[in-house]
Amino acid sequence: MYIYIANMGEDVIERVNLETNHRDFAKIKSYNNKHLPLNVYSKYLCGPHRLILDKQRQKLYSLNAYDNSISIINLKDFTSETSLYVGNYPNNGIMHGDYILVVNGDSDSISIFDIGEKKVIGQVKVGSFPQDIIYNEKYDLIFVSNMNSDEILLIDPFSYSIVDFIGTGARPIGMTFSEDWDCLYVINSYFETGINGKISVINLQSFKVTDEIEVGKVPTIVRKKENFLYVLNSCSNTLCKIDLFTKQKKEVYCGYAPGYLCILDKYAYVSSAEENKVNIIDIDEMRVVKFIETRKEPQGLVIDP
Repeated sequence: MYIYIANMGEDVIERVNLETNHRDFAKIKSYNNKHLPLNVYSKYLCGPHRLILDKQRQKLYSLNAYDNSISIINLKDFTSETSLYVGNYPNNGIMHGDYILVVNGDSDSISIFDIGEKKVIGQVKVGSFPQDIIYNEKYDLIFVSNMNSDEILLIDPFSYSIVDFIGTGARPIGMTFSEDWDCLYVINSYFETGINGKISVINLQSFKVTDEIEVGKVPTIVRKKENFLYVLNSCSNTLCKIDLFTKQKKEVYCGYAPGYLCILDKYAYVSSAEENKVNIIDIDEMRVVKFIETRKEPQGLVIDP
């Protein structure tokens, strides 16, 4: 079982065997050698911050925020094959068939990246500052959260046309579905307001918000497992566990500046960008039981069980 870690601060992707702790490293290189210097004293960085695993092709794709690229990593020898332009500030992406669909925060668009051709073949206009993109198998629709538009767009995955939208609370970011695909949980971050964020619970049969659940400051990511939601609060530095029946909550400190959240079996894996580690949390007991030291500024995570 492997965990893949995108280290935004030094353009390195780590592969860690969770059973033996053996590590491999792949160095990301800019597609045009014009990647962004963070300040006059810093080195140039690509900024890998989200990862997409393609087990069928034995590839790992890194979305790089600073130089607007996608990097392709060969999992057989764990080396970086190439980096290619994908769009202005690629916030997140999903695989759909032979394409990777990438939401670009700075151009309010989705890039359609052809995996075989290794190039962007088109772009789709969406709302203001898109953050997350997920696919609903039951309704055969793509959902995109637009942070500055306070809405979720529903997009046809073949024509890429916008078919509807759902209004949400302030500054929507992360999303996830229920196991039966009939419920959408949306993070409303209330970014820059100083107040706690909320989860909007949306019934996809009626397209109505049926509940709102208050969480911590600037929540970014939500995951669902059984009867619980798990929410990463980036400014509270906590992982919050919410019982969907009783609404009771339990929080645990998960590292300063938490960046990403994965859940597998009874554990949550949370990257801490400022502490350079991934905390492993027992979600039954809600306590940190172990941590993985990383390279600089870990962000995106993917687990291959």
